[in-house]
Amino acid sequence: MKLFDLKNGLFIPALLASGGALSGLGEREWRGTEHPSVPSLEERAQARDALDHLIASLSRVDAAYTSGNTTEAQATLEEATFSWDKISPAISARGAREPILLLNSLDAKLKSGAPAVEVNSTIYVMLEELSEDIAAELR
Repeated sequence: MKLFDLKNGLFIPALLASGGALSGLGEREWRGTEHPSVPSLEERAQARDALDHLIASLSRVDAAYTSGNTTEAQATLEEATFSWDKISPAISARGAREPILLLNSLDAKLKSGAPAVEVNSTIYVMLEELSEDIAAELR
């Protein structure tokens, strides 16, 4: 009987200690998801400046490609992608999905020599997405 009491005496504090340690974990920590960091006001301002630069770059891509200068269009698209890399950390991952897909699609169209109408259409969709949804996230 004494052996049984000793085992219970050790088991119960161990159980309580493990329960106490795990009770500090919330649902998100238990599942292993990370807490997204909220961008500071300065980071948001920098992202808004980068958004303005991105929109201007995309307009230049369209003009260069329409005039037949694919090399300039590709170089300007690289500038636009660089600007996007400054914006994406300041917005939600969900909000960043569509613009990155559109940038990749635009890159593929430039490399494949797609008709200027298709490139213009992709840029128009991007400009709409950026000026509405992304700008709203950066306010």
